[in-house]
Amino acid sequence: MKLARTYRKKFARREEGRTNYVKRLAFLKNPLPRAVIRKSTNHIQVQFVSSTNGADKIIASAHTNELKKFLYNGHTGNIPAAYLVGVLAGKRFAARKQGETIIDIGIQAPILGTRLFAAVKGIQDSGVTVHADEESFPKDDRLFGKHIDSYASKGMHSKTNPKQFSSYNGKKVNPAEFSKMVLDTKSAILSGKEPAKKGE
Repeated sequence: MKLARTYRKKFARREEGRTNYVKRLAFLKNPLPRAVIRKSTNHIQVQFVSSTNGADKIIASAHTNELKKFLYNGHTGNIPAAYLVGVLAGKRFAARKQGETIIDIGIQAPILGTRLFAAVKGIQDSGVTVHADEESFPKDDRLFGKHIDSYASKGMHSKTNPKQFSSYNGKKVNPAEFSKMVLDTKSAILSGKEPAKKGE
């Protein structure tokens, strides 16, 4: 009579739906470093990771909190912020390692035109080689926040939601010129210099 149990408990991360081990194994078998993109409601993080013998090593990383150093004072959970953090992480990666990367979005759903693909576009625009279909990226108007310019300049928010841009007032951000701030931030990142804040 067999006394040993035949049921094998799954890994906790698999039971909780936090890790897809089939995808994880495929990434480990690939010699290319991977760009790991993770998001929350208010932030996006990009890490470039290489794996050796199953051990991960972070080559470069960037978080949307760091965009303030480049004078970006907009919301850190939107598409322009995702694009900019992709540019920042990609710039840091390119300074340490040349070559191609693959994208790792984990168990997140790959919905086209979202923040995940905005970050991928940012990585690509930083000069890092990453293969992705152009149709998966958000349109330029959304990447650079031109849709915010248009909406704010028409003043539609004053009637429908007067407090919509209230958080920007304290940061002295003009939502009607949001795209200019995004482009200035991108230029500052690519220049390799972290500009001082006004008044310093």
